Amino acid sequence: MLKFEMPLYEAKYQEADEWMEISELELMDQLYRTYTKVTPEIKKMILGREVETPHGIYRLKFKGGVQGGEQSELSAA
Repeated sequence: MLKFEMPLYEAKYQEADEWMEISELELMDQLYRTYTKVTPEIKKMILGREVETPHGIYRLKFKGGVQGGEQSELSAA
């Protein structure tokens, strides 16, 4: 059986000091409101970078590993 997990996202809003887990739907809503093209912004998150919008800062939540700019198969595509 092939088993995989969907990516999780986190946001840090201006009034909050902590990162909060958010849904992919909430992330996409904010990215589409801010950027004409969201794919480059998603690629930045895959590479371990944070993406800023007027509403907050967003990033991909990494589990059990180091969050950073390590090259992966996804980023090579």
